[in-house]
Amino acid sequence: DFTDLDNPVHYFDYVTDNSAIDHNGYVKGNLFYQASYTAGLRIIDIANIENKNLTEVGFFDTYPESDVTAFSGAWNVYPYFESGIIVVSDIQKGLFLLKKS
Repeated sequence: DFTDLDNPVHYFDYVTDNSAIDHNGYVKGNLFYQASYTAGLRIIDIANIENKNLTEVGFFDTYPESDVTAFSGAWNVYPYFESGIIVVSDIQKGLFLLKKS
């Protein structure tokens, strides 16, 4: 919780079975869009975060060869286009244009 930037509060850790490195996350509404290197784009519903309940509701694996802990695969995501298009840039495979179904 960053409501008070002088006093941020840590509520809990969200951990998955995936060994890929998570980074570059963005909130849009009640969804958290996250680049997860070798696991690609992860979309997490954060509507019930107050109760420590987060649910992955979608993903697109840009690096299906593996989900190892490595700096390969999805570098960044951008979910803010009015069209609903989500851009994912992948270090090895280029640019992906996706739309949540």
